[in-house]
Amino acid sequence: MAGNAVYLVDRGWHTEIGLPVAALSGRLAVFREIFPGARTVLFGYGKKTFFTAPASSIEEYLIGPFPGPAVVQVFAMTTTPDRAYGPGAVVVLPMRRAETDRLSDFIGRDLETGRDGRPRLVAVGHRPESLFYAARSRYTLFHTCNGWVAQALGRAGLPVSDAGVVFAGQVMARAAPLACRPAGR
Repeated sequence: MAGNAVYLVDRGWHTEIGLPVAALSGRLAVFREIFPGARTVLFGYGKKTFFTAPASSIEEYLIGPFPGPAVVQVFAMTTTPDRAYGPGAVVVLPMRRAETDRLSDFIGRDLETGRDGRPRLVAVGHRPESLFYAARSRYTLFHTCNGWVAQALGRAGLPVSDAGVVFAGQVMARAAPLACRPAGR
């Protein structure tokens, strides 16, 4: 299953999508060069001011849900998420190549590009394998990290709806039944 597996990772309040490096296509293929030696690349979405500089006061938490520019965090792993995170934190989704291509396309289209045609880097995370890129879409109360992940899975062709998604648990619950399906069904 690993060749056609996509990983949905529950990070508590936030979900991310993990793609095997071999499945990165289109605009996402550049991450093979950016992260040589990576096995899996995780993509997470969030509000720029909140995601690149975590809140340190109650006031910052209160303004977190307000609309603003968004970023996509790209995190390179030398293993797979199901091996890196604890039980129950990862749903492994079997997918056909056409589905992973559509998923790559959705994520790639949301990455703002610079003059060189590459994703526009806006910040480096706490570790060199964590980079933040400008997103074309905006973060709002109705377009959050978890809704973006559910939307991405739906655009890939999976029967996952982003309607009413607010919490990480909602995305995980909607995707969990798909872990047992044959790829492309």
